[in-house]
Amino acid sequence: MVDQNTENETKNDKNWIFKENELYKTTRKFGYWRFKATIRISKCKSKWNASNVLFRSRNRFCRFTEIYLTLLFLLLFFLLFFNKFFLLLESRDISSDTAPLIIWFNGGPGCSSLGAFFEEFGPLYVNFDGKSLFENVNSWYHRANILFLESPIGVGFSYDQEDRNVSRGDDDMIAEQNFRAVLDFFENKNQSYLKNEFFIAAESYGGVYGPMLSALVAESIAKREFPNEKFKGLIIGNGFMNVKLSTNTMILWGAYHARASPDEWDAIKEKCRTSGAKDVDSYDFMQFMTTTNKMDYQVDNKSECGQLIEPLLGQYTENWEGVAVKINKSILIYFESSRFFSYDFFNYYHDCYTNFSLPNATDPVKETMKLVPRKGISALWNKYSTDDKTSYSCWNDMALHKYLNLEDVKKSLKIDSEWLERKEKWKVCNVAMYDQYVMTHQDMTPFFTKIFNNYTGPAFRVLIYNGDVDTACNYLADGYFVRDLAKKNRLQKTQKYQPWYYSDNKVLAGYYMRYEGANQRGAKISIDVVTVKGAGHFVPLDRPGPTYQMINNFLSAQPEKLANYTQPV
Repeated sequence: MVDQNTENETKNDKNWIFKENELYKTTRKFGYWRFKATIRISKCKSKWNASNVLFRSRNRFCRFTEIYLTLLFLLLFFLLFFNKFFLLLESRDISSDTAPLIIWFNGGPGCSSLGAFFEEFGPLYVNFDGKSLFENVNSWYHRANILFLESPIGVGFSYDQEDRNVSRGDDDMIAEQNFRAVLDFFENKNQSYLKNEFFIAAESYGGVYGPMLSALVAESIAKREFPNEKFKGLIIGNGFMNVKLSTNTMILWGAYHARASPDEWDAIKEKCRTSGAKDVDSYDFMQFMTTTNKMDYQVDNKSECGQLIEPLLGQYTENWEGVAVKINKSILIYFESSRFFSYDFFNYYHDCYTNFSLPNATDPVKETMKLVPRKGISALWNKYSTDDKTSYSCWNDMALHKYLNLEDVKKSLKIDSEWLERKEKWKVCNVAMYDQYVMTHQDMTPFFTKIFNNYTGPAFRVLIYNGDVDTACNYLADGYFVRDLAKKNRLQKTQKYQPWYYSDNKVLAGYYMRYEGANQRGAKISIDVVTVKGAGHFVPLDRPGPTYQMINNFLSAQPEKLANYTQPV
């Protein structure tokens, strides 16, 4: 019998070799989790792998024939079999030692954070050919370190050694996975970041990931069990933070964006009336809807109200053959790469006039460059879509899918051999996971409250930003959510709703407001609510310049001097 105390073993040991069929008693500490185990080991092998720029959890721990845990089995399972892919960008213009660290998650649920790297605010975008790259001059990494985590397991290059087709997840499990990954980054993958200030950031369904992870981190820091106590804030872009608000406000958003006539809107106010509601803004339209996953709601068109509001949810559009197709988010995730539908759920005013998913589709970049010598400036007018980026939003997912599945790219990224041996393909989103997902926590208010109550630092800052033409997670819902959150936590509005401006030319970029207060520990709490004019769901892609200015002003602000979003950078 061997008796070990391994409280700090994870920090120091790079290769653990145990003897087969021996019994081990061990007490382990991982952040604020401790567990005791009695273990009999067979086929014992363990290895840690890390790179200074590219990270992946490749922890091949021993297979156990006998395990007796006093606490969390899920934690042990995570460490045994889960392999989460990380990618780290170090800041370009200021020292990475002093630059803040952004820990980023895409949403879905089930979508890869490499989408943000290559399609939103990373330094490089993928060309139409799916083989080459071009520079994003408004990348956030100029003044910040950014850690991209592919989450949960089963998304992108993150995988489970035991299950080849991970398609199930839930809010609590993903929060635990993300906490383990962040803890592993600080304790094992790159301890040089233990002194950096850091922010957790996410978009879309990341409006669930971000607050839940932040609550775990704040609690762990309060117990003095988290390795980096310089947790400074939370950033949520177009967040899905309250299902009821997101669903109900979509009716309001649609009605005031020319999707209902005055007569139809009057009929809706009459037929959908909610008892006790003071006006239509307070109606509960969800009483006329159904759901199977607690996040996507479909109209029950058997009712008169349901028939009236169905067009306002955008559930029907036409495909390229003119056939009516019912939309839900899983379908949109699947076809997002080709913008298959004529109505862009993620940006109401963006249209693709060409179906780039067709074989031998025209490369709009090459075509434009070829015509410039003959047609001059007229060749630069985009005939393929309404955007100003040679229709990039219409074909970027297809190009990224090609690029990240190139053998030399995967080799350069040092993707695990085990993942490569499976002959799998990297995908923007795990559609099967979305289709099987059932939301657990429909309101993030309790998690924000946990963050505020447990926070022990001098000041915690929150940025909630929204593109104002997104119909997936609209700005009205997040504005109402923060208003109610502030009231619950006794935060006062200190900056009224007002415009902010981009560049030295002072071009209107959107609007913002601010709430401030303090918790019982004396820590200052602030929440900035910012809209970005003309942007959809993927704000850094739609409005890269204003978004770059916004994020830099937020990151560089101080508790005694909060962000001035109009300040040019």
